[in-house]
Amino acid sequence: MIDLTPEMIEFAQRLEPIARPGGHGRTLMFMGAGQGTGTSTLAREFARVAAARSRRGVWLFDLDYAKNPQRKALAPDPGPVFDAGFGREPFWKVEPEGAKARMVARKVSDRLYVTEFQRAPGAVKRLSLRPAESYWSAVRRSIDLAVIDAPGMNRAVLALVRDMEGVILIADERRPGTDAIEARRAAIESRGGIVAGVILNRGPDPARWAA
Repeated sequence: MIDLTPEMIEFAQRLEPIARPGGHGRTLMFMGAGQGTGTSTLAREFARVAAARSRRGVWLFDLDYAKNPQRKALAPDPGPVFDAGFGREPFWKVEPEGAKARMVARKVSDRLYVTEFQRAPGAVKRLSLRPAESYWSAVRRSIDLAVIDAPGMNRAVLALVRDMEGVILIADERRPGTDAIEARRAAIESRGGIVAGVILNRGPDPARWAA
C-alpha cells in the first residue's frame, strides 16, 4: 500500500481557502473523470489525513451503495453504527417508499467515520439521489468535513454537486483525457457545482495534482 500522507497533507493545505459556510464544516466531493482513476483511494486517504487534523471529525460518504467498498476497507469488523440521517430529509430516496433501508456510519478512529448503506434483501427496487440543502447544512454543523466518494461514471451523483463546497476531479496522469475532464467540469457547473481542483493521479507513483 502506498503512503499518500505527504501529498494529501499538501493538498489539504491547498484547499484551505475554500469557504466554510457560516463558519461550520465543509462538504467536498471526489469524482473520477473516467474509470480506474483511483478516486476511492484518494478520497479515503484524504479523509484519513483530514481526520487527524480535525476537531469535530470527518465522515467519508461512500456512494457505491451496492458494494460499500470504503466501509469494507476501513471498518471490516462488525461494530456499533450511528444514524447518518442527521435528522433531515436525506439526499437519497428509495423505492418503493417505506422500503427497509438506511444509511449508517461506522467509527474508524476517534475522528473518522465511514458510511454504509444497509437494506433488507430485495427491499429496494430503485435508489436515486437528490439535492438536500437542509441535510448538508446539518452535516456542516455537526462535523468538520464530509468527503464524498462519488462513482465517476454514475451521472446520478451530479444531483448532489450544488450542495458541495467543491468537487475534486480525478484523472489518470498517463491518460488524462482532457475532453473528458472538460465535459465533466461542464456537467458539474451546469448543475450549480464548483470544480475546486483536478488531481492527476498515477499509481503506484505518488499522486500529483493541478488545482
